[in-house]
Amino acid sequence: MSKPISQLPVELQALFAELKAEKEMLDGIDCSQLATTEDDILDEAGLLNTDVDSDPVDENDEEQVDMEVISPLMLAAFN
Repeated sequence: MSKPISQLPVELQALFAELKAEKEMLDGIDCSQLATTEDDILDEAGLLNTDVDSDPVDENDEEQVDMEVISPLMLAAFN
């Protein structure tokens, strides 16, 4: 019931070739991530001439900020 590609109209043959090439390209791409180590991070920081953040707390993350040490004026702004 199915026809060989060579018997299809030229437009469909071109579309098939394009889709096949795209599929082969996507199949060749490795989408996995590489595991990083602390040494990798330090090497990257050295290449970028940056300091590695020794404080793991993100001061901009309200879930990591101790709300007891915030000034009353700032606390009032969020209430």
